[in-house]
Amino acid sequence: MLTRKARLFLSLTAATPLLFAAACTDNGILNPLDDAAGTYQLTVYAGKSVAPGSPAHYVIQPNDPYFSADAPNGGTLDVTDGTLELNTNGTYLEINNYTITPSGGSPLPRFFRSEGSWNMNVNDEVTLSSQLENRFVSATWTVDDVNGKETINYQEANGNGGQDSFEYARSR
Repeated sequence: MLTRKARLFLSLTAATPLLFAAACTDNGILNPLDDAAGTYQLTVYAGKSVAPGSPAHYVIQPNDPYFSADAPNGGTLDVTDGTLELNTNGTYLEINNYTITPSGGSPLPRFFRSEGSWNMNVNDEVTLSSQLENRFVSATWTVDDVNGKETINYQEANGNGGQDSFEYARSR
């Protein structure tokens, strides 16, 4: 039979690693997703800045396979805004709004939507996974206490053999 002092010592010994684990990371002790969870605004789309009233502007070439349905003869693509919502239950929703204007045509509002699960490791690396879309993205979560900002940055294949960079940010 353990004495009261022995039980106290064992319970403190068992709790000590949990305290150190909480102190060594920026994540909550009960749910490591709590700190990064929330809604982030799109600030960089495929390497170009996106700001209210200042969309990221791209030229669509004629016969571009990604835009042939909306702009077969070319046109423009303007990314106006977007959000990345990371939920504490480990799910995410990403929506980007854009307008395609075909050459000689009227603007066509469109959006990109991705949803799935997310996770974060002890190095503040975030993984976005969508089995349905066959999409797996590794991102970095950064906290800037000086400027009061948190960012999620990632790169993703652009379909032309390269990588494009994306950033979402929120105020602290």
